[in-house]
Amino acid sequence: MPGIAAAVALALSATGCGTSGSAIDPVARAAQVTSHVGGAHIAVDIQVTGDGLAEPFTMAGQGFFNYNTDEGTLTLDATGVPAGAAPALPPGGLHIEEIFKSSTIYIGSPLLAGRLPDGARWLKLDLGRFAQAIGFNLQQLAGGQSNPAQLLQFLRATSGAPARVGSELVRGVPTTHYRATVDLRKVADVLPSGHAGQLQASLAKLIAQMGTSKIPVEVWVDHQRLVRRMALTLSLSTGAQRARLGMTIDLFEFGPTPSVSPPPQAEVFDVTQAALAGLGATG
Repeated sequence: MPGIAAAVALALSATGCGTSGSAIDPVARAAQVTSHVGGAHIAVDIQVTGDGLAEPFTMAGQGFFNYNTDEGTLTLDATGVPAGAAPALPPGGLHIEEIFKSSTIYIGSPLLAGRLPDGARWLKLDLGRFAQAIGFNLQQLAGGQSNPAQLLQFLRATSGAPARVGSELVRGVPTTHYRATVDLRKVADVLPSGHAGQLQASLAKLIAQMGTSKIPVEVWVDHQRLVRRMALTLSLSTGAQRARLGMTIDLFEFGPTPSVSPPPQAEVFDVTQAALAGLGATG
């Protein structure tokens, strides 16, 4: 705990020297403080509803992420899988393991058993290469992170004064609950980037896909000004299809996290090039 306290003090002094908005905005300030504590364990809940789904598709799981080394792990279990996909699932349902190393993600699942070349057990996707091919630079948008914890960075770009909802317990910890709005047009001002023009173009494409630059969020902050919970809801459109995605992320056990190693190369099948080829074929 002394190390966490020192990191919090350092982060608070940094926010005081930043923009006036960050200094007085409790949500943006908490995001800054939390990003300086090294890492955290997380619990994720995702729910998707939309056209063609008889019931909500949900995923829930836990993992951890290190903000300094940009690495972490996440395990997820899904329910509400569409009926058409259910026969392909193993008896235990859909279980997914993810390993993050900078902009690369490794995905493992019993669903892949016996279905990959040369006995591979893991899929590898270079998110940086894939994102750049479609005009998004994940390293810029996420401040160097490519995992669910990157939402912390976006909280630094809140628009207007967050509304205080009240006091609530999150995993037994007293917190203050806020409602705020992330303005994607402000993200370029708060994230470190040596290529501001490319970052602005990436954000413009993201805004066009969402149909808005504003993302409503809810944030729970403890007395140390650490973010304990984040929640958001997005409405997405793809052609005539509409979907609604809700995500909640809890952060706990702040501080150092275990080191992460990628799977053995012999057990990995790299799908990045195939994904890029498929992207080119579909335009």
